[in-house]
Amino acid sequence: MTINVQVQNYIFVMRNLQDSINQLQGEQYLENHKKTLLFSLLETLSKGVFGTERNFVKFERLIREFCVWEDGKRVSLQQLSLLLERTEERGFETLKSYVEANLSRYPMSRPVPFTHDPYIEEIREYMPEGIQKINGVKLEQLTHVSLLWKYRNGLVHEARGLGANELFDEVEPHYIFYRAIGYDTEGEIAYKKYWQKLYPLHFLNDLINQVITNIEPYLIQNGIDPYDNYNFEPLWIEGRN
Repeated sequence: MTINVQVQNYIFVMRNLQDSINQLQGEQYLENHKKTLLFSLLETLSKGVFGTERNFVKFERLIREFCVWEDGKRVSLQQLSLLLERTEERGFETLKSYVEANLSRYPMSRPVPFTHDPYIEEIREYMPEGIQKINGVKLEQLTHVSLLWKYRNGLVHEARGLGANELFDEVEPHYIFYRAIGYDTEGEIAYKKYWQKLYPLHFLNDLINQVITNIEPYLIQNGIDPYDNYNFEPLWIEGRN
């Protein structure tokens, strides 16, 4: 078969898989099950395009190169704030003040899109000179595209969705504000206030739609047969050459 035919067949199969996932029916945990399978589909698409690269590397490249998701480059202030709370390293006072001031502007009564978050370059301006990590964590690990992989890990490896429950009819990823009753160190009632992230089901489908549309001309133009990146041999374990 020609590359064109192989690629078109591959795209047809990927679209059918997506449709099949979205047609699943059930009650409890249905949305999590769909998300888990959609992440699996994103990963097989990354394998078809990039072959044997590390899974996370392939996944992130797929999103960056074939999806229009500008917010994926932004740093999650919610995650950065939580990380800074746990660090005892000195020199982060300016950054902590910046994060606290910006989070205080997020509206608490409605979903907050990730467009409110800053880019890495802005965060670096408040980092201590010569410091690249916070508690051993690089700023790149706090970008939304990197955190999407962490969200995937929770679903795939632990069968649970990290972050917020779906409370709003919102199709784009967003934050939700929570207030919970607890107790302080003196045993007095205290209110815990915090933000949680949510990646809606619609968002994952949108990523997949973009990927499927954009990889087709890429594969054809570069002469890549996606099936060559899969092992169809009866031997499941690949030995060394």
